[in-house]
Amino acid sequence: MNIVEQEADRFFDRLYRNGKTNTLENLKSHITSKLYDFNRDRDKLDFLKIIRQKSAEDRDEHMKNCNGCGYDKERNIGIFAIDQEIDDINRFYTFEPKPEDEFSSEQESELHNKLNDILNKLEQQGFGQQIIFDEIEDLKNHFKLGKKNWFQLLKGKVVDLTLKKVLDKTIVQEIYNQLSEGFEQVVKMIEQ
Repeated sequence: MNIVEQEADRFFDRLYRNGKTNTLENLKSHITSKLYDFNRDRDKLDFLKIIRQKSAEDRDEHMKNCNGCGYDKERNIGIFAIDQEIDDINRFYTFEPKPEDEFSSEQESELHNKLNDILNKLEQQGFGQQIIFDEIEDLKNHFKLGKKNWFQLLKGKVVDLTLKKVLDKTIVQEIYNQLSEGFEQVVKMIEQ
């Protein structure tokens, strides 16, 4: 368990037991104050998602035997306050991969060219469906995800095309192999 998870556990135990009436104002103030302990938006988001999940689980567990005591109302107010904080952070949060996971300009250009080649080959083979074009074009816009996440996205897209029976499994494997050429280390990390 990392520091953020430990802090979330401790905070959740105190969040609804602060001795005050748990209004939106009080819960939001308590949550906002705690977020000042974290500098990174990623840590804040992880923290909030943990306490949100715990709040929902706690509410659902209590409601199994509840006779209308208002417990769920308090938890719903807490979840609402947490969701507002998550939305607020997400407005300004931009994912940045670790430096070693970033694509170089040369790698982006190479993959972009490979994607164009794949589109041309598929069209020549009679696979000119819009869904294929859209999925491959979409990949060109996501290099900022970093190598690992980009290849996971690629894998998901090609599996989806196979499941929808838009492309044959052998063609999908050929596409994946062509794009992953030169990125074997990243592909190994994904498949572990």
